[in-house]
Amino acid sequence: MKKIYGVLLLTCFCRLAYAQLPDVGGHLSGSFESYTQFYQPDKKINAVLPQDRVGSNNYLKLDYNIGAFSAGLQYEAYLPSIAGYPYDIKKSKLINRYFKYAPKNFSIQVGDFYDQFGSGLIFRAYENRQIGINNAVEGVHIAVKPFPFLNLKALYGNQRKVFERANSIVRGIDGEIDFSKIGSFLNGSTRLSGGFSFVSRNQEYTGPDPEINATVNAISGRLGISGSTASLDVEYVQKGSDPSVSNNNDKTTGKALLINGTYAKSNFGANLTLRSIENLDFRGERGETGTSVPVNFIPALTRQHDYLTTNIYVYAAQAFAETGGQLDFFFTIKGDEGKPSRIAINVAHYRGLNDNDDLFSPGKQTYYNDANIDWRKTWSKTFSTNLSYYNIFYNKSVVEGGLHDNVKANIVVLSALYKYAKRKSIRYEIQNLFTKQDDGNWFASVLELGFAPKYSVYLSDLYNYGVTKIHYPNLGGSYTNGGSRFSLSYGRQRAGLFCVGGICRYVPAATGITATLTTTFSK
Repeated sequence: MKKIYGVLLLTCFCRLAYAQLPDVGGHLSGSFESYTQFYQPDKKINAVLPQDRVGSNNYLKLDYNIGAFSAGLQYEAYLPSIAGYPYDIKKSKLINRYFKYAPKNFSIQVGDFYDQFGSGLIFRAYENRQIGINNAVEGVHIAVKPFPFLNLKALYGNQRKVFERANSIVRGIDGEIDFSKIGSFLNGSTRLSGGFSFVSRNQEYTGPDPEINATVNAISGRLGISGSTASLDVEYVQKGSDPSVSNNNDKTTGKALLINGTYAKSNFGANLTLRSIENLDFRGERGETGTSVPVNFIPALTRQHDYLTTNIYVYAAQAFAETGGQLDFFFTIKGDEGKPSRIAINVAHYRGLNDNDDLFSPGKQTYYNDANIDWRKTWSKTFSTNLSYYNIFYNKSVVEGGLHDNVKANIVVLSALYKYAKRKSIRYEIQNLFTKQDDGNWFASVLELGFAPKYSVYLSDLYNYGVTKIHYPNLGGSYTNGGSRFSLSYGRQRAGLFCVGGICRYVPAATGITATLTTTFSK
């Protein structure tokens, strides 16, 4: 418990020190985030007890700007890292820092920076603390807008690799042109844009294979058109030969095609996403896998679920070869006296490629399929419900590895929200997952009491009544005050994939106390 007390004292010290800073002009902002777990033995769920029964991930970020100048830093402390975090570390370090000068239409940043070219299929430097990704590039980043219709960016540096740096150099340029600002050949509501990106990764190679190059290049082109009710975006990526551990030393080139279309008018909306990928895992080092030093970003592009049962079988994008997409429909049915119904329909489907050199050759093996419908109904000013149905096909062998039966599951979720007094509410969920494969059927229920805007308390249980007969109960609550939020819970954690935005990491079974603290400040 000393570590938990230490984290709380550090937070209080940061807030107090911040409050005492003199007003010297400019703007200072920051945030502190802590995620701490205290583990208990639990043989029933095969929880492996870490040698240190407390894990704590902590992040302090500070940014200061005055006029065209800004600077920032990030300090991280793992005391040690929580169980299931991709990196088993017990260390604290000032790891990210930058200085930026950004007058009008120009910026130069030295130090650590994040950026994205296009959709990210060719390059994305970003941070996701829950998954354990921080591939910030340390080097130089330049952005310039020489004309109102043209944006140019260039970067050079090496990626962060936990507390060290990857032994490679990443270089890139990106340009985007807005044709709508050049002439008057388009009407006022139509925008036409295009872009081009080039990314190069150089990692020294001293092995015996003459076909492995030290430098791997990738290029992409994109085109987008949008109007008042519809839009269409197309992006194509081509990557050079890059044999590595993540692609089983495949020497073929990589490529991807991404198409996004949207339509919205009145009470109706639709989104269509199509994507084919072949050998597009792009890393800062050839020997890395998982969440370590990715150069690009390949999300799953499926519906992101919110419920306990719908998060049992989640899809992770298969960068080596996949084709598929998703289709969404949204529409609102106006009811009497402001009692609308909102219906959302989503279908996502992904499968392998028949020919890995042909992006337009869908194979026979299905990786994932999710067809779901969501009906949200407002019955009165105080009562609303949400009824959802999901039909899922999950190729567990492909998504998780190993040899498993394919999973066919049906899930039903009913959620009800009742506001019984001003700023007071009660929410109840019941869920059931039906399947004859894997661990069989699951049932879940959630009861949450809300006392807006500061307090909430919940009790939940996820129960496998198909095979294991194990309950996963959790009791918790949260307190929010201004820019700070503290939550505390006790219960079991189910082993499986934990995904954010379709990027996943494996989470082990665990039992114990979880405390989270986030605070933001600005002066």
